[in-house]
Amino acid sequence: MTTLLAQPTARLYSGIQVSGYTNFPESRWREAILFYLFGMWGNRERVTYRPKISFGDITLRLGDGEYYAYGHERVREEIPPLDSDDLVETSGKQTEVEVALIRFVKDDRIKQLRLRLPSVSDDVATLVLWKKTRRGEYGYAGIGLPYSWGTKGPWWTREEFERGL
Repeated sequence: MTTLLAQPTARLYSGIQVSGYTNFPESRWREAILFYLFGMWGNRERVTYRPKISFGDITLRLGDGEYYAYGHERVREEIPPLDSDDLVETSGKQTEVEVALIRFVKDDRIKQLRLRLPSVSDDVATLVLWKKTRRGEYGYAGIGLPYSWGTKGPWWTREEFERGL
């Protein structure tokens, strides 16, 4: 892995898309996550047919009972340091990730959620979500995520993605 891939990634557009179908503006990030979770738990086809939620250009997707993430834009702001009330989930398993997401949305004491995703890589693949001071705003970043994900697994660089390797 190159140094470039270890840099945090994100995109300036911070809207959220659920299952490639429903879009939410940044100010409704809580509603977007709840829409996704309730769709999964309620077995709603508009969510379960393509179980993923995209934060700008970073996508969190479910496959074979585990979540993985990918994305390719750089973040322009610092990821806040972890606080004692913040949440770090390290398993990547469906139940644990979804419980961590609902806790992040509902518990105002939790200002940051870090999802370490071992299905992507063993060491550093992490999706970070944090609540900003101004209500309705959130931040997101990816650390060590692949550029994209294909049927054969991750594409770590743009060149691999464009060639379809």
